[in-house]
Amino acid sequence: MNTIGNEVSGARIIPISKGMQDYGRHWTQMVAPDAEQLIQLAQHYQLSEDFFLDVLDPNERSSLHHEGDLSFLILRAPLVSQQSDGRESYETVPLGVLLLSTELVTITWQELPVVDQVLQHLQKQTGDPRLRWLIAEIFQSLAQHFLRVLKQINRDIRAIEMELRESQSNEDFFRMLTLQKALTLFSSALRGNITTAQKVLQLPQMQIDEADAEEIADAIVDLQQAREMTDLYGSTITNLMDAYIGVLQNNISNTLKIVTGWTVIIAIPMTVATIYGMNVPLPMQTWHYATPVLLGSAFLLAGLAFAFFHRNDWI
Repeated sequence: MNTIGNEVSGARIIPISKGMQDYGRHWTQMVAPDAEQLIQLAQHYQLSEDFFLDVLDPNERSSLHHEGDLSFLILRAPLVSQQSDGRESYETVPLGVLLLSTELVTITWQELPVVDQVLQHLQKQTGDPRLRWLIAEIFQSLAQHFLRVLKQINRDIRAIEMELRESQSNEDFFRMLTLQKALTLFSSALRGNITTAQKVLQLPQMQIDEADAEEIADAIVDLQQAREMTDLYGSTITNLMDAYIGVLQNNISNTLKIVTGWTVIIAIPMTVATIYGMNVPLPMQTWHYATPVLLGSAFLLAGLAFAFFHRNDWI
């Protein structure tokens, strides 16, 4: 079979064999390929185009397809990006992995830290790594990046919690909604990655070397830990949002209670003044001390109302 780089443009070939012997193993990276390049890739390996076009779907779930000595994985990788306001947003993107006997092909939307870390580990190897080792490294890198991003999300949750102690704003609420959405995506991605990793362990080529299988098993444990952390942080966000809504409702209730109390207090002298301001016959209107007595009584009643409301913590 010809090298894929000779038939598909935009493919980066990374030799894996580093010793005196050349075993012909290589890793091919394809970053942000278009539909035409993926069709060429499918024709090169004589596979259905759907295998590779699924990688372009941002909502594609983790899966494993196995045909003969060829396995095609779709995983979900974490991605942190900067928003226009300088804050960070969290999402997951598909990562396609094609595994053959002597070739490994990765397909990504863009440069991913997960793939870069595997490449760095490969460059540090002095021997002749196996393709199975690369698959194990991909799962290990996925687990580590999920855990790293989750710690970053936890710091954001703590920052929002501290801000809510001082003020309540719509911006804080929408930030919590954004983090909750990210955690939901992480939970779904981790669940799919764990299932796919467990299926990879059952592949015949992965059962040849026990060390590689153990590395994938360790990665599964880390992925499960990341999923538990995701569920925990998701529950924390939910409780924080419930507390936020409760505080807002309590503040609104207190504000309305204060406004209502002062309205009653002010209404007492205003009512007396309004009644005796009408141009109609009224009691005591001819009495010389009517004005000071009536106004004094009104302000006395207002003072008693203020004392009553203040005693009951209404104002």
